[in-house]
Amino acid sequence: MIPFKDKLKDYEKLSFSKQMESERKIFSQNQHFDFAEYKKARLQHLKTINADKKLNTLIDYVNSYVPRIAVFPGSFKPFHKGHYNVLQKAEKIFDKVIIAFGKNPDKERHNWPLPKTIKNRQICEYKGLLTDFVSTLKYDVTVVRGLRNSTDFQYEQNQNRYIQELKPGIKIINIFCDKEFEHISSSGIRTLESFKKHKQYLLD
Repeated sequence: MIPFKDKLKDYEKLSFSKQMESERKIFSQNQHFDFAEYKKARLQHLKTINADKKLNTLIDYVNSYVPRIAVFPGSFKPFHKGHYNVLQKAEKIFDKVIIAFGKNPDKERHNWPLPKTIKNRQICEYKGLLTDFVSTLKYDVTVVRGLRNSTDFQYEQNQNRYIQELKPGIKIINIFCDKEFEHISSSGIRTLESFKKHKQYLLD
């Protein structure tokens, strides 16, 4: 159960617009929970504190609220500053971005630590196809793919065709990282690690 701390008295003197503003803040603070789980727990909490039916309108709002949710997939070995740059851009477009770590058997099995910087987001792991993972989610999502340069774009364009054939109608957007990060790659960092020159590209 998600430990919500708000009480009825926190809402009694607020206009409905302020209640919605508070609700969006609470949603933002609980990004690390799956949305379906969050919504179920949130509705249960509001119904529990809903003395004299004072929160009926807010409950209706939460029940009907459909956030814009994205999935940012990758092997992320490691999740570096270039990835984070794309994530920040995606979060300006979407209400929530799920970071999905795909287990790629073709990449080396190095257990990179999860950066503290991203731990307040929802982090998932999946095996197999991205389309299968997206299909397990109980809500509509858009897939975000990060790009560094035109070479990445050509690769992703080809991958997108496979993804669209496997899951027709799936929504995909590509986001270019800023120029200062376009040279950073996970494979390059793994190479630099051998020479102890990789830490400047990692997140805290």
